[in-house]
Amino acid sequence: MAIRYVALALIAALAVAGRVALAHHSVGGEFDVRKVVTLKGVVSDIEWANPHIYIHVEVKDAAGTVTTWRLESVPVAMMRKAGLSKVLLLGNSQLANVEAYLARDGTPHLGYLVNITYADGHHYQFASDK
Repeated sequence: MAIRYVALALIAALAVAGRVALAHHSVGGEFDVRKVVTLKGVVSDIEWANPHIYIHVEVKDAAGTVTTWRLESVPVAMMRKAGLSKVLLLGNSQLANVEAYLARDGTPHLGYLVNITYADGHHYQFASDK
């Protein structure tokens, strides 16, 4: 009977570990680090939640059509350790230049934030751009 309980506990532990492993992904696994897009827009929203922060950037094209890009970033703990906050990333509605890796699966307007430079000159680097 004890072996049965140990086996059930082991199966439960493996199931939980498998879910955690599937929930986390590498940047290179989900985003193509060789395909960098450059955007110019305004940070409109920040999803400040684990496992990764998402930054929304509204980009206006030549015709005036606005497209919102959703850019994944680092986890909340890393952002806090770097001294950054939601308020700082919003950038007071300034125009910002952004570089991001494109999603490998071709999902439109989805990327991984490489760096962001605001109109007043302050900037943040989140990944290597080389």
